[in-house]
Amino acid sequence: MVEVEIRSPVYDEEASQVEWRRRALVRAEGTDLVIYTDGEGVVLPDDLLVLDLASGAQLRQADDPENWARNLPHAYRNGDLVAVVLVDTDAASTRPAPERGAAVPSIPAPPEQVGVAVAC
Repeated sequence: MVEVEIRSPVYDEEASQVEWRRRALVRAEGTDLVIYTDGEGVVLPDDLLVLDLASGAQLRQADDPENWARNLPHAYRNGDLVAVVLVDTDAASTRPAPERGAAVPSIPAPPEQVGVAVAC
């Protein structure tokens, strides 16, 4: 089962801070998918494509509701609407397994600056 909350930031002038308001809740279990909205215009279209990070495939709601919901945070990340996974009973299934014996990536040293002249 996967529960994903779609939120939006709202600035509270009295408290001088940003509060997150729930705009929709997506609950997927097996082939069942239920979307609860607050009625303020948040619409999740049936044909919304979401990239499955584990397989690299594009998913629709009807293809695999749990994986579709699980990958919503990658579709909503621009700041106006943000998707957050609240509950995921099978989170390990979305992570690709690391290859055995794979080398750990290293970060190269920055290039050295040679002959930099500064004009005053």
